This record gives sequence, structure tokens and C-alpha cells, in this order.
Amino acid sequence: MSKPNTVKCMLGMLGTDVHSKGIRTLARLLSEAGGIDVDYIGEHNSVEGMAAAVAERKSDVVGISFSSAAYVEYTRQLIEAMKAKGVGHVPVILGGIIHPDDVDELKEMGVAGVFGAGSKTQDIILFVQNAGVPSI
Repeated sequence: MSKPNTVKCMLGMLGTDVHSKGIRTLARLLSEAGGIDVDYIGEHNSVEGMAAAVAERKSDVVGISFSSAAYVEYTRQLIEAMKAKGVGHVPVILGGIIHPDDVDELKEMGVAGVFGAGSKTQDIILFVQNAGVPSI
């Protein structure tokens, strides 16, 4: 169980994407940063399975890493599945190989943050630490 004022962050990968070194490293860094309870669910997740896990585990933020070109469609499907499970309000962030030309489309569909190649670890940590905090 997470401590009060701790953001519950689920990290994982969808489909057959298996380049997990970056997301596993991020999971460790987020855990060490403080204020974040990381739940790394690994690779080969289905859209439905990940949406169900977000609901079941009461995640405050979801991070997905992609190294394949299917990220736009997978993200669209995940956001729709999360809405269907009643957790459409949970922020979704993406990382990995994300083409800059797709960022506007991803944000329009509801992605809260995109952290592609060259993103600073501290920016990601701050974003996640604040993702579960309600706006005042």
C-alpha cells in the first residue's frame, strides 16, 4: 500500500514491444526519487489488460514506453479502454521513440505528457510527482 501523498505510477509496455531497458531504468529512478510508488508491469501487455490493471491498482498515472511505430494506435486504444473501465481521468504519459510530428495528435487524444529521446530525467520525475496531485 502506498503512503499518503505518494503518486502511484504504473509503467509498462504494450503489444510485442520489448526494448525495456529504458523503462526499467526509469522505474528505478522514479522509485528512488521519492513520493512515487512504482508498479512496473513489464512487457507484452494487452490494451485491455493494462486498462484493467490501472483500475484495479488505482494508479494515479500510467507511463508507457514504445520503440515501435504502433504507438499512436496503441495509445488511442488504451485511452478508450481506460475510459470504458472508468479510469479515463488517469494521466497517460509516453516515452521512447516518439516522432515529434505525432506529439500534437497524441495530446489531442488525451496524452498528458510525451517524453521521447533527449528528455531529461528530472523533468519526467517532476511530471510524475505532480501527476497525482489534484489541481487547486
